[in-house]
Amino acid sequence: MPYDDPDPQDPMMLMGVGLEAGPEAQRDMAYAFTEEFARLGYDARQILALFMNPFYAGAHGAFRELGRDAVTAIIAETVAVWGRMRLVDGGPCGSRGPCGHEEAGHE
Repeated sequence: MPYDDPDPQDPMMLMGVGLEAGPEAQRDMAYAFTEEFARLGYDARQILALFMNPFYAGAHGAFRELGRDAVTAIIAETVAVWGRMRLVDGGPCGSRGPCGHEEAGHE
């Protein structure tokens, strides 16, 4: 079978389907997107900018359906929990914790 002519019987062929989803599914997605970016170190302003940007189709769809006030409330709630996380350089041994490295002050 030619490369550009997919076989409908191929179980590895990528198939996309659309599923109906209401506001609750959009709300769950908004929480998931917000948590992911908050855990990466984004602040509330940066996360809201992602939701407002059409390039991020999933987040932007949630923004359009839920509205700015609901998305802002979700961001505020999520950043209050996950926004305190900051990635730091763990030194020569990474950030895994105690390693037996003999530098003064290094665990």
